[in-house]
Amino acid sequence: MKSEMKSLEEHSTWKLVDVPAGKKAVGCEWVFKIKAIQVWRLSSSRHAWLRKGSRSVLASTTTRPLHQWRAKNLSTQCWPSLQLKTWKQITLMSTHAFLYGKVEEELYMDQPDGFEDEGSPKKKCLLQKALYGTKQAARQWNNKLSQHLDDQGFKSSAADPCVFVRVTREEYSIIVIYVGDLMIFCKTKEHIASIKSSLMKVFSIKDLGDLKYCLGIEFHRKREDGTIKMNQKAYIKRLLEKFGVENCKDVHTPADSNWKLIKMGQEEAFVPKYPYRELVGALMYIATCTRPDIAHPVGEVANFCERYDKSHWTAAKRILKYLKTTQDLSIVFSGINKGELIRFADANWSGDLDTRRSTTGYVFFLNGSVISWNSKRQ
Repeated sequence: MKSEMKSLEEHSTWKLVDVPAGKKAVGCEWVFKIKAIQVWRLSSSRHAWLRKGSRSVLASTTTRPLHQWRAKNLSTQCWPSLQLKTWKQITLMSTHAFLYGKVEEELYMDQPDGFEDEGSPKKKCLLQKALYGTKQAARQWNNKLSQHLDDQGFKSSAADPCVFVRVTREEYSIIVIYVGDLMIFCKTKEHIASIKSSLMKVFSIKDLGDLKYCLGIEFHRKREDGTIKMNQKAYIKRLLEKFGVENCKDVHTPADSNWKLIKMGQEEAFVPKYPYRELVGALMYIATCTRPDIAHPVGEVANFCERYDKSHWTAAKRILKYLKTTQDLSIVFSGINKGELIRFADANWSGDLDTRRSTTGYVFFLNGSVISWNSKRQ
């Protein structure tokens, strides 16, 4: 907690003032978190002083971009295809990231519990920086980081504003941003060092070395055959334990072709006795990141998050059991068939028994590796 307060002071996050008439200060609280860096190693616990954003002054604009997973897949595919010799991840310290963005609105906050100023205990904090919990914090941080990368010659992708590329005769560098986490792909160690040095001049960063684990996804690089495998085996194992199916029998298909899920009748009383939405949300994350083979069944069970019964719960658990059986399946990126982009698409006819809407699915392959997929109702 003391180190967090020291960081807040170093960033000049606020100044103590008397609150003007007609203005009101909101409360705040400590938030504690442990962040996984690799499957087998945890970072030290994080202590963040969080402003209660639910009562924040409404900012004029609060939206910020969030990268699409297909951008990560495409960037990862570029590494073996372009024969990039180094492959590292640099992560900005996320507990300090938001403190680099300036606050444009007039926001007041109570002093942190246990760290009140002895000379001015009744004064309030006028925020100078976008403290965690403020509605505009993520946007202000993104603007600050994007401006820095733009000054360094990186250009934001028109397809995904969280992907930045810098191309010269000697260099081909890609940066994928997810809030405070940066995945950086470069040709040489010198280019990595150059990017890292420019970031360190402005931000407090921590170099996590070669990319092995990020956002619940594992990356396995085989230098001998020039491939990268990407899976969520550790994340799946945690879900198996959480939902009590770690010892279930093997299931070799994600859905039973004889099952037809339908909505509950309006006359039936809905009793939310299963953690259905929590499980479906976790399955959607896996289907979006690394497992196109469950995209369709996950889309089916997601249609019933508002009202569900035991049949829907059984169908969702079957997908999880299938993941247990196939947890070693990975997306493999390689440099084979350079430049070859292949697309497949199909649709059923009135497949939804409740609405009679059709479902469309597609998948894109680049150099033999899947980079984008989707399954959704029309």
